Amino acid sequence: MDMELPGHTYSFKVLGQVYVSLIVLSALMVGFAMLPMEKLPIDWLDLHLVKRLLILGVAVAMAGIVAGFLMGLKYEKSKLNAVVFLTNFAFLLIFLLFVLADISFRGAMDPSFTKQLNWKSPVNAEEGSSGEASH
Repeated sequence: MDMELPGHTYSFKVLGQVYVSLIVLSALMVGFAMLPMEKLPIDWLDLHLVKRLLILGVAVAMAGIVAGFLMGLKYEKSKLNAVVFLTNFAFLLIFLLFVLADISFRGAMDPSFTKQLNWKSPVNAEEGSSGEASH
Protein backbone atom coordinates (compact mmCIF):
# COMPACT_ATOMS: atom_id res chain seq x y z
CA MET A 1 0.00 0.00 0.00
CA ASP A 2 2.04 2.88 -1.35
CA MET A 3 0.18 5.97 -0.24
CA GLU A 4 1.48 9.49 -0.69
CA LEU A 5 1.05 11.58 2.42
CA PRO A 6 -0.11 15.18 2.14
CA GLY A 7 2.31 17.96 2.85
CA HIS A 8 5.85 18.65 1.87
CA THR A 9 8.79 16.61 2.95
CA TYR A 10 12.26 18.04 2.90
CA SER A 11 15.53 16.23 2.94
CA PHE A 12 17.96 16.97 5.73
CA LYS A 13 20.26 18.52 3.14
CA VAL A 14 17.66 21.15 2.18
CA LEU A 15 16.78 21.87 5.81
CA GLY A 16 20.48 22.17 6.64
CA GLN A 17 21.01 24.61 3.78
CA VAL A 18 18.04 26.69 4.94
CA TYR A 19 19.38 26.67 8.50
CA VAL A 20 22.90 27.66 7.46
CA SER A 21 21.62 30.39 5.15
CA LEU A 22 19.47 31.86 7.93
CA ILE A 23 22.43 31.80 10.33
CA VAL A 24 24.71 33.47 7.75
CA LEU A 25 22.10 36.12 6.96
CA SER A 26 21.60 36.77 10.68
CA ALA A 27 25.34 37.25 11.12
CA LEU A 28 25.39 39.53 8.08
CA MET A 29 22.57 41.59 9.58
CA VAL A 30 24.42 41.96 12.88
CA GLY A 31 27.59 42.85 10.97
CA PHE A 32 25.76 45.59 9.06
CA ALA A 33 24.29 46.91 12.30
CA MET A 34 27.73 47.16 13.90
CA LEU A 35 29.36 49.07 11.04
CA PRO A 36 30.83 52.37 12.30
CA MET A 37 29.30 54.75 9.77
CA GLU A 38 30.62 57.87 11.50
CA LYS A 39 34.23 56.87 10.84
CA LEU A 40 33.84 56.50 7.07
CA PRO A 41 35.03 59.56 5.09
CA ILE A 42 31.94 59.76 2.89
CA ASP A 43 29.88 62.88 3.43
CA TRP A 44 27.93 63.08 0.17
CA LEU A 45 25.82 60.02 1.01
CA ASP A 46 23.66 59.31 4.04
CA LEU A 47 25.39 56.14 5.18
CA HIS A 48 22.90 55.52 7.97
CA LEU A 49 20.14 55.29 5.38
CA VAL A 50 22.26 52.87 3.34
CA LYS A 51 22.88 50.79 6.46
CA ARG A 52 19.15 50.70 7.26
CA LEU A 53 18.31 49.66 3.70
CA LEU A 54 20.95 46.90 3.76
CA ILE A 55 19.58 45.53 7.03
CA LEU A 56 16.04 45.73 5.66
CA GLY A 57 17.12 43.89 2.50
CA VAL A 58 18.70 41.08 4.53
CA ALA A 59 15.55 40.84 6.67
CA VAL A 60 13.39 40.58 3.54
CA ALA A 61 15.67 37.84 2.18
CA MET A 62 15.36 35.94 5.46
CA ALA A 63 11.57 36.32 5.40
CA GLY A 64 11.54 35.01 1.83
CA ILE A 65 13.54 31.94 2.81
CA VAL A 66 11.28 31.25 5.78
CA ALA A 67 8.13 31.72 3.71
CA GLY A 68 9.42 29.71 0.78
CA PHE A 69 10.75 26.68 2.59
CA LEU A 70 9.46 26.55 6.14
CA MET A 71 5.94 27.76 5.29
CA GLY A 72 5.85 25.70 2.10
CA LEU A 73 5.11 28.50 -0.38
CA LYS A 74 7.86 27.30 -2.73
CA TYR A 75 5.99 24.10 -3.51
CA GLU A 76 2.47 25.50 -3.37
CA LYS A 77 0.46 24.64 -6.47
CA SER A 78 -1.93 27.56 -6.07
CA LYS A 79 -0.20 30.91 -6.43
CA LEU A 80 -2.79 32.68 -4.26
CA ASN A 81 -0.72 32.36 -1.08
CA ALA A 82 2.37 33.71 -2.82
CA VAL A 83 0.42 36.65 -4.25
CA VAL A 84 -1.02 37.50 -0.82
CA PHE A 85 2.43 37.18 0.76
CA LEU A 86 4.09 39.42 -1.83
CA THR A 87 1.25 41.95 -1.64
CA ASN A 88 1.89 42.29 2.08
CA PHE A 89 5.52 43.08 1.34
CA ALA A 90 4.48 45.63 -1.29
CA PHE A 91 2.35 47.52 1.22
CA LEU A 92 5.07 47.24 3.85
CA LEU A 93 7.57 48.67 1.36
CA ILE A 94 5.25 51.58 0.56
CA PHE A 95 4.82 52.29 4.27
CA LEU A 96 8.56 52.14 4.94
CA LEU A 97 9.40 54.34 1.96
CA PHE A 98 7.14 57.11 3.25
CA VAL A 99 8.53 56.80 6.77
CA LEU A 100 12.15 56.83 5.53
CA ALA A 101 11.42 59.80 3.28
CA ASP A 102 9.94 61.69 6.21
CA ILE A 103 12.82 60.93 8.55
CA SER A 104 15.64 61.36 6.04
CA PHE A 105 14.59 64.65 4.46
CA ARG A 106 12.97 66.34 7.44
CA GLY A 107 15.49 69.20 7.64
CA ALA A 108 16.56 69.24 3.98
CA MET A 109 13.17 70.04 2.49
CA ASP A 110 12.43 72.88 4.91
CA PRO A 111 15.62 74.48 6.32
CA SER A 112 13.56 76.46 8.82
CA PHE A 113 12.54 73.20 10.49
CA THR A 114 14.61 73.13 13.66
CA LYS A 115 12.24 71.39 16.04
CA GLN A 116 13.80 68.39 17.73
CA LEU A 117 11.76 65.58 19.15
CA ASN A 118 11.75 65.39 22.93
CA TRP A 119 12.48 61.79 23.82
CA LYS A 120 12.40 62.38 27.57
CA SER A 121 9.88 60.14 29.26
CA PRO A 122 6.97 61.90 30.98
CA VAL A 123 7.06 59.27 33.72
CA ASN A 124 8.85 60.41 36.84
CA ALA A 125 11.01 57.52 37.99
CA GLU A 126 11.72 59.17 41.35
CA GLU A 127 8.14 58.90 42.60
CA GLY A 128 7.36 55.60 44.25
CA SER A 129 10.79 54.14 43.58
CA SER A 130 10.84 52.44 46.98
CA GLY A 131 8.95 49.49 45.54
CA GLU A 132 6.07 49.70 48.00
CA ALA A 133 2.59 50.22 46.70
CA SER A 134 0.72 53.07 48.33
CA HIS A 135 -2.54 51.99 49.91
